[in-house]
Order: sequence, then C-alpha cells, then structure tokens
Amino acid sequence: MLDVQYGEIRANVIDKITERKEDMVKNLNNLKQIVESLPQYMEGEAGTAYVREFEEVVSRVYGKLNGNLGAFAEQLLSVCAEFEKMDQDMKSQIS
Repeated sequence: MLDVQYGEIRANVIDKITERKEDMVKNLNNLKQIVESLPQYMEGEAGTAYVREFEEVVSRVYGKLNGNLGAFAEQLLSVCAEFEKMDQDMKSQIS
C-alpha cells in the first residue's frame, strides 16, 4: 500500500513552492530595479547594454524557472487529486 499524505503535500510542498514562486517574481522585480539604475553610474552605451542583457538573459531564465515551478506544483496537485480519488474509490468498494 502506498501512503500518500495529500494534505501534507499540499501544505508543505505545493503551497511552499507557490510562495517561493511569488517570491521569485518580487526578487526579479527588485533585481530589475537595481540593474536599471546602472546607467546612472555608467555613461554611454555600456550601461544600457548591461540593462538589455539582464532583460534578455536573466529575466528570460527567471521566467522559465518560475513557469517550470508552477507546472511542477500543478502536476503534484493533479497527482494528489488522482491518488486521493483512487483511495476514495477503493474505500467505497470495500465498504
């Protein structure tokens, strides 16, 4: 028999992944503000180029990671629901 603690998975894994996913959005926005201040301290095209690079590379990677975390959490949620339904179906057949 497979012991799956649905409530614990939801509270201790899925909910925490979702919270960290939201934290990542806040962190990315904070980093973006910091990087966007670079042209104040670096004259010419170099500062603008670094801001552009941040947008093209870091923001894109962060976005993909965040999306993948969301997909992972959704997959876990779906698997929990399926196992939970199977358990309930088996219990009703036994009763």
